[in-house]
Amino acid sequence: MERKPTDVVTKTWSEEEERRVVRKLDCLLMPLLVLGFFALQLDRSNISNALTSTITEDLGVTRRDISGGNQLQLAGIIIAEIPANLLLQKVGSAPWLVIQCFCWGMVGMFQAFIHNRSSYFATRFLLGFFEAGYIPGSMLIMSLFYKRNEIGRRTAIFYFGNYFSAGTGSLIAAGVLRMSGLHGLAGWQWLFLIDGSATLIMCIAFLFLLPYSPLRTLPICRIKKLDFFSDEERHVMQSRVLLDDPSKGAKFSEMSVKSILRTLSTYNLWTHCFINLLGLVPKGGLQLYTPTVIRELGFDRTTANALASVPNYGVCVISFIVSYFSDRMGLRGPWCIFICAFPMVFSGVLFGLPSGTDRWTRYGIFTLLGSANGIVQTLNDAWLSSNAQSHQQRSIGLALCVIGSNLGGLAGQQLFQEEDAPRYTKAFIAILALYAGSMAMVGVQMGIYTWKNKRLSRENTTSEETTGEKENWRFQL
Repeated sequence: MERKPTDVVTKTWSEEEERRVVRKLDCLLMPLLVLGFFALQLDRSNISNALTSTITEDLGVTRRDISGGNQLQLAGIIIAEIPANLLLQKVGSAPWLVIQCFCWGMVGMFQAFIHNRSSYFATRFLLGFFEAGYIPGSMLIMSLFYKRNEIGRRTAIFYFGNYFSAGTGSLIAAGVLRMSGLHGLAGWQWLFLIDGSATLIMCIAFLFLLPYSPLRTLPICRIKKLDFFSDEERHVMQSRVLLDDPSKGAKFSEMSVKSILRTLSTYNLWTHCFINLLGLVPKGGLQLYTPTVIRELGFDRTTANALASVPNYGVCVISFIVSYFSDRMGLRGPWCIFICAFPMVFSGVLFGLPSGTDRWTRYGIFTLLGSANGIVQTLNDAWLSSNAQSHQQRSIGLALCVIGSNLGGLAGQQLFQEEDAPRYTKAFIAILALYAGSMAMVGVQMGIYTWKNKRLSRENTTSEETTGEKENWRFQL
């Protein structure tokens, strides 16, 4: 087992002091990470809104070319994900997130000046390349500040940045696309300029506010007045996490090729990766084509973009409720199964709806499908983070989960084909099958952790008989 005990930590603070520190963290750290994710998703997904503008005519590309560029973006994320996490551990999480925000913000903003298919492909790839590592880096920071029974809700809140951005992005696009022709720029150009500028603003916020770690809360700008934590609060932040999981006291180790390969051979990390891969294929298709699918129901462009925001707000509500009960019960797998079954029901309904069904009924069911779309990723990432036995496992494991998510998203670009429009029956039956596959992988993962817990019990019984000490840590199911 990779978990290694640190020096004994004794609790010397009250419950109220701890709650006060957690509230302070929730008011500083979580909004920063959520807004960073908001900016990332805004730059990543605004192509679906630009697709309802004149981008295809202005660049001389087809809808298939747009999908190809989006796939290149996901390929950039996949290629750079693990290298980005290795750099993150050398540079430090906070500086790395600042560098990332600046790079992808600049690329996102200058997409406004592309003029042909080649420049479109190049900027989409670079956007993905510079975005790689943000999600695992943010979750790694959260794991340093929060206990295992707190990480599920915080992960759900973190993903609010993703879902809220997708929803708000559609509302922003509905207004921004009306600026078409202003100062000689098309609506999609204004969209890229505004969304990229939002990312650069977040870069400045990270520079002045983001703490390094529980013991080093001074932000990168090194302005002491912007360090909002006292020495006593830093002690509570660090010690409470170590009491919960002593392995988090270990320093980030130098990652050799041998240690990376050893971590990659940890089979339960790959199971988490495959849960995301299967569960995120539907999200990849729906994220790109939701405004288009809604428009093909008979709504105009502006209304379609506005209506496309609703499922994303539904995801925020459902993901928080599910994560809350997951934390309270200390269970991840059963809730992952539930959140796979939920969208399966509505994809099956959409597949079986008669052709004469009115557009509002179709839209309502489509919205219910979208309201649970991809939530399995949130719970699965929290599950891995809670069960990781070292910083290295957590970092590389989360990188694998993001790679799985993006491979799923890459495949999902092919779900909604023009020849299947406007009912998309093939797409909805595929979504049903993919969530069933993800559910099966969750069952496998639960079996793996049950077996590991039985082995831990045997080892702990032997250790207790030898040393008199009992280890209470268990893998969460």
